[in-house]
Amino acid sequence: MDYGLAAAAPLGWSPPGEGWVRAGQWELDCQPSAPSAVRRLVGAALRGDQWADLRPDAVLIASELTANAWLHGQPPVEARLLVSDEAVRVEIADGSATPPVCPPAGGLGLTGRGIGLVAALAARWGVDRTGSGKIVWAELAGDGALVATSAAVATSAAVPPCELPATPRVPDPAPPDAGGAARLAIRLGDVPTDLLLAAKNHVDGLMREFTLATSGARNGSSGPLPGRLADLLRIVTTRFAEPREAIRRLALTAAASGVPRTTLDLELSTTSAEAGDAYLTALEEIESYARAARLLTLQSPPQHVAFRRWYVRSLVDQLRALETGGAPVATPTFEQYLLDTLDAEVLAGRATERAARLQRVTAALATATTPEQVAAVVVSESVTALGAVGGGLLVPAEPGAGGAAQVQVPGAVGYGDELMAQLRAERLDDQLPAVDALRSGRPVWLESRAECYLRYPDLARFEPSVVAMCCLPLVVTDQVLGALRFSFDHPHLFDPDERSFAEAIAAQTALAMERARLFAAERRARERAAFLTTAAELFASTLDSGQILDRLLGLLVPRYADAAAAWRIPMHGAGAASLLEATAVTAATAGGTDALRTLTGRPPPPVIAAAQRGVAVRDPGTGTFTFPLLVAGRTAAVVALGRQKDLGEQEDPAEQGGPDPGRPAYGTDLGDETLAEELVRRASGAFGNALQYERERAIAVTLQRSMLPRRPPDVAGLTVAWRYLPGSAGALVGGDWYDVLHLDDGRAALVIGDVMGHGLHAAATMGQIRAAARAYAGERFAPAVVLGQLDAAMSRLEQGTITTVAMGVLDPADGSLTVASAGHLPPLIMPPRGEPWYLPVEPGPPLSTGVAHYPESQLVLEPGSTLLLYTDGLIEDRARPIDEGLELLRRSATPDLPPEELCDLLLAALGRTGDNDDDVAMLAVRLES
Repeated sequence: MDYGLAAAAPLGWSPPGEGWVRAGQWELDCQPSAPSAVRRLVGAALRGDQWADLRPDAVLIASELTANAWLHGQPPVEARLLVSDEAVRVEIADGSATPPVCPPAGGLGLTGRGIGLVAALAARWGVDRTGSGKIVWAELAGDGALVATSAAVATSAAVPPCELPATPRVPDPAPPDAGGAARLAIRLGDVPTDLLLAAKNHVDGLMREFTLATSGARNGSSGPLPGRLADLLRIVTTRFAEPREAIRRLALTAAASGVPRTTLDLELSTTSAEAGDAYLTALEEIESYARAARLLTLQSPPQHVAFRRWYVRSLVDQLRALETGGAPVATPTFEQYLLDTLDAEVLAGRATERAARLQRVTAALATATTPEQVAAVVVSESVTALGAVGGGLLVPAEPGAGGAAQVQVPGAVGYGDELMAQLRAERLDDQLPAVDALRSGRPVWLESRAECYLRYPDLARFEPSVVAMCCLPLVVTDQVLGALRFSFDHPHLFDPDERSFAEAIAAQTALAMERARLFAAERRARERAAFLTTAAELFASTLDSGQILDRLLGLLVPRYADAAAAWRIPMHGAGAASLLEATAVTAATAGGTDALRTLTGRPPPPVIAAAQRGVAVRDPGTGTFTFPLLVAGRTAAVVALGRQKDLGEQEDPAEQGGPDPGRPAYGTDLGDETLAEELVRRASGAFGNALQYERERAIAVTLQRSMLPRRPPDVAGLTVAWRYLPGSAGALVGGDWYDVLHLDDGRAALVIGDVMGHGLHAAATMGQIRAAARAYAGERFAPAVVLGQLDAAMSRLEQGTITTVAMGVLDPADGSLTVASAGHLPPLIMPPRGEPWYLPVEPGPPLSTGVAHYPESQLVLEPGSTLLLYTDGLIEDRARPIDEGLELLRRSATPDLPPEELCDLLLAALGRTGDNDDDVAMLAVRLES
């Protein structure tokens, strides 16, 4: 089997003495697999019962010595096995003269543990020099087995574990000359031996792992290393070896002697300076791999890193100074280096902490959209970072919110209630530090109580516990948005770093405040637009001028004032002696069922002034603000905002104490005043439309009623009742009508119709059709003929208005009924017995369509039956479809009621008692029995 070993002549080898016989000799390839192969070869060579007891230890010793040569020696490497009676000798030769290192007792290093194991197992072991190389050997013997040629084995028990035997000892090799470079004496001083050993053991562990990783990647037994990492490992494992080896031996010697501190006196070549720089740079870069868990080795402890930096840099500095012939460089002691490093670390830590805190503040401020949120983030973080006892954020008060000369405090930390009250009462013209910073836009630094009171005497009364203070303005593009104030209960010197940190906090706060201001402006704009849209929808949803004024008052109170009132101004205007009626609402009753109150009397002077001038007027004495509602260039109404008592209304007992003096009589800021004016302007347009509608509606209603019959005709055998209800204020009067005509042959012509549309035009069209229907019916034409004549008349009139009509001719003598329909709803028949039902009339097209074909339906009514004709306003509206309305009408009909009572019953059942969307017309005719 090929173990990667080859037989070869001994490398400067001579037998150790008589009695030893060579059992095997192998040249090793410098591969990680060599220790494993040596184990197999030695085990195979020691076959047989004779070596059964010694074979396991011999195999382990051969493996550890081979591993040591592979890791720390130089090729060529050769293994030899010798036997003598019951003794075994293992020899491993390599091309490096540097002897192996044992770890000190209790040591934690990885390097040297294999040699320690060899020392513990072997009867004796040692190192022999062979030219430029060495042979590391170990001997094993069975119990009581001695041979003449191995007498030394008998005395091996006196050799302590892991300590090289007294003879033969290999002297420390002279370090390589590095090509003849000069050697210089370097003194670094002394360091604690325990620290030195721990640091060197950790680095040795690193070297071991680096060597294994590099070799494994090279022979394919492990994954390839990243290119940069491979370069770094090559530098660390091959450069700066001479100083590291020298320091390691000094540490081991001191540890073996029990010396607590090790003096680092070295003799090195000048090339070690460049190697030291490369080694330190590479090793510290490798640390990043350890931190990222890319290496098995743990990250170096801080004290090891500090020691490494101290000794490598000091060594390099001394070498370079001596190389150039300069004076020796004074190397600080390791302890002094630690103190200097600690100072630097503390300063760096403080800077890092402030940077981290500033970063946290910046991140938190990114989501702050109000001054209160900004203050909650900044003040608490800054108070902690600066070591202050309290801090707060001050901003100028918004106009209308307490006065422009005052300040607001969105947030504070560490201030009691009394101081907070004083802060909120602070004015921009006070001689105090925070408002001074806010006025001037410059920071204020007060480092002692004397300086505080000297510059700001009022501060002693305002905040007597303060000893030092700083106030930072919040400035964005030359605009001061506010100020941060921090109080200290001890003298505080603000160094440049601390001032820079505080100013950085202020700068971030200023940006956040500006962002919050923009958010607030955007939010107010959205709220304004939404408010005006809602108001416009409220105004547009009614054509009742009184409701428009009521809704306007509801929008103004309590948003803008404690009370508001609206006066209607007559066409001829109003003067100081005018007695006018007004509607009023107060904040105390707004939203309640009795919110609106009626005022009668002389209006306040601002109302008269606004009515006469047609412009908004503010009374400086009472704060009352009046807005005129202009319609067609004249003041149609005036709305006043102010206090209840100033609007001419007696105050409630609970309100007689007056409004909160801290709250203005009206408004919150100039923006609200503008919004109130816009609200009144929109209300003016709706109010004008409502007034015009009400005038037109009054005319239309008058015209409508003048054209409808005033009382039913007296027709023998028939009882007649009718109803007409105009639409509500939301709709103009329509063209619904009804008529009953007593024909000269005793019959009665019954007509009901609906002209589509509203207003005067619909009413006028209705009057023309009604007149034509009476004329044609008077000629005793059949219903179908009458409808045909009406269609022709409508075409001649060129009205272009769709009209539905139902006409019936009823003979009281025999109850015969003939009905025709021009697109109208079917009549409802209510027999004296049984359920009401709709007459199945085949409707023809509405009038003015040009298709004059109107089928007739005939039937005979039982005595006591009632016929009901109606328009769609009775059964249909926006909340109820026509089919549901027809069924509700049928179920609600009661045949035994007189027509008058029946009409009232059906109007109530179908919800037509007043506020109707459309006109309603009904005609009820009962055939008496």
